[in-house]
Amino acid sequence: MVRENTDEDFIRQWSGRAYDEAQLAQIAEIEKHLIKYAMEGWRSMSIIPPVNTPLIGACDNGLVLMIWNDMGDWRTLQGHPHKPPRAWMPAPIPPKVNGRGP
Repeated sequence: MVRENTDEDFIRQWSGRAYDEAQLAQIAEIEKHLIKYAMEGWRSMSIIPPVNTPLIGACDNGLVLMIWNDMGDWRTLQGHPHKPPRAWMPAPIPPKVNGRGP
């Protein structure tokens, strides 16, 4: 703890503390917006999706977990062919069920 013997010491300590708190608040706000974009940032089909990565696709029949494979085919996670989505976003990796993956 810094002693506040003079007005200058007091101002220096508390202005530094206020600056730190403002910086931390700004960082927290940026983090919140980055998380929101990652969770809700739909990509148009003009942006090429990653290959062999689970994606959430916005299709005519709703949201579908799918993969765009290296052959350029759209498949559900079960491997069934599917129409290309209108938009996509990265999907979280589904949890394993009974020791089996997706």
